[in-house]
Amino acid sequence: MNKRLAGVRLGWFPALFFLWIAQGEAAELMVSAASSLTDALNVLKEVYQSRHPDETIFFNLGASGPLEKQIEEGAPVDLFISASGKEMDALQQKKRIRDDSRCNLLSNEIVLIVPKASTASIRGFSDLARVPRLVMGDPGFVPAGRYAKEILKFQGLSGLPEDRMVYGENVRQVLEYVARGDVDAGLVFSTDALIMKDRVRVIAVAPNGSHEPILYPVAILKQSTHPQAAREFMDFLAGPEGREAFSRFGFKTMGKCRADQSNQRNPS
Repeated sequence: MNKRLAGVRLGWFPALFFLWIAQGEAAELMVSAASSLTDALNVLKEVYQSRHPDETIFFNLGASGPLEKQIEEGAPVDLFISASGKEMDALQQKKRIRDDSRCNLLSNEIVLIVPKASTASIRGFSDLARVPRLVMGDPGFVPAGRYAKEILKFQGLSGLPEDRMVYGENVRQVLEYVARGDVDAGLVFSTDALIMKDRVRVIAVAPNGSHEPILYPVAILKQSTHPQAAREFMDFLAGPEGREAFSRFGFKTMGKCRADQSNQRNPS
């Protein structure tokens, strides 16, 4: 098994660029978003496009760290939704986003999961000290992995042997490793565990104070060629229908994104 993310892969640009060019002059939006949002965003995209037939929404989904790097390298992105404030902070400091558009859209939790059929006696985080194989997102690129690392430190488990650790390129890969039984346990967002509840079992929720608050900031990129359309889609995501859909997939919503919520940062 590939145990460590080799590095940020930036082979995205030709594919995104030619996709962008090939679609003509119609209003098109490229939304880069954390992979944990995949299912909710796909549902909302279908609803939104049925009401805006002249617009096309494209999603570029993945770990927030590589998505941030893609934007810094010039990827044609209109809207960015990160799974933590760190990546959005970096883009804001480099003046890549419209400051007055930034706000916190959602929040989430980290949970400890095991394969559904597991017979291992894992009842909580303290049992991870003897788990042979534990998977989490690579902390260098994946916010869920960074939160997981903080949780392990909080639990006094930051010294786990490296040969027991498996690192995923994004939270969905981590989830799949657990669901297939390739590992004994994993740390993922609660929303990801929910979509595979028939294949994984939640053992425990991370204790309050064990990691920084999990917030999903959203912002319009300064390079956006369709800022008004991006704003309208962002308002839809933060509106009643968006909140209902995100809640259905287990996210905690933060209310409508308004100017008085802009520039909110992820507390550290």
